[in-house]
Amino acid sequence: MSGLEILSIAATATVQDRGRPGYLRYGVTSSGAMDEYALAEGQVLLGNGRDDAALEFAGMGGRFRAHGAMWLASSGAEMDLRVNGAPQPWRQSFLLEQGDQLDIGAARSGVYGYLHVAGGFLTEKVLGSRSTLRRAGLGHRLEAGQVLPVGEQPREAVPVMLPPPTYFEQRRLRLLWGPQSEVFPKAERARLLAETITVTPQRDRMGMRLALQGGGIDAADGLTIASDAINLGDIQVTGDGTPTVLLADRGSSGGYPRIATVATADLPALVQIPSGQSFAFDLVNRQQAVEALARHRKMLAALPSMVVPVTRDPRDIGDLLSYNLISGVTDGGEFDPD
Repeated sequence: MSGLEILSIAATATVQDRGRPGYLRYGVTSSGAMDEYALAEGQVLLGNGRDDAALEFAGMGGRFRAHGAMWLASSGAEMDLRVNGAPQPWRQSFLLEQGDQLDIGAARSGVYGYLHVAGGFLTEKVLGSRSTLRRAGLGHRLEAGQVLPVGEQPREAVPVMLPPPTYFEQRRLRLLWGPQSEVFPKAERARLLAETITVTPQRDRMGMRLALQGGGIDAADGLTIASDAINLGDIQVTGDGTPTVLLADRGSSGGYPRIATVATADLPALVQIPSGQSFAFDLVNRQQAVEALARHRKMLAALPSMVVPVTRDPRDIGDLLSYNLISGVTDGGEFDPD
């Protein structure tokens, strides 16, 4: 069976698929890819199923070696990608031959980049998913020296590509008031909508802390609420007034008040905003958020129609002389009457 050997890998890299919904009542959160649009991009580029697993990188990738020929694709945040030292375009499918070395470096834009393989990475399934949820000890732990098993490879394939999405530049995000928004003074809620918000370096798959221009949010009246279930995208406010967006590896419940919830359709844009950059919130109602989610799902469904074959520039082909570019050319000797 073909496999991808890990020579080195960033500590934040994980195996992710669409997650394991349905276990929140047992205290297990869904986990899954931070950027579902990027996950879908890679599946479409390789013709994979929706539940096939990929490698997710947060800011930095790793070094790998192919054991057998295999087709891979990159998606999400653009990262430095090289095959045997030669730079390769992002958001395309490509072939690795036996022994080829693949290097994925730092992110050039965004935060979360993905490496996909035809048939998916076949790590063990736990509760119906291959997604890694480190805090619960679920999923595969990536380490140097491992050979990750991969699915069946296509007999015939050609490199294909997708156009870059626009949400990486999105800096206005929609939110709804949260389940405990009423415990916050109206002036504090108004600040959340009016002020510039900066993404802090304190972030991971569990959540990302935000900094408001005017300082922390006053939550003095809401610090004794009862614990209840947490939704993806909830913005909780801790005792020191720090707002934190709860993400894929969030806890299943919590007792901090949640002032608002980021609209699901805008979560890919949120998680791809680099630390230190700023954005702003726009308030929407439930109907508007549902309509935005419907449009987002239509975009996901339209991805297959956006795939186009890669047109290669001959100047970028290192082994150009090995290609039969013209057929039917002779030296004329067969027409010699002698």
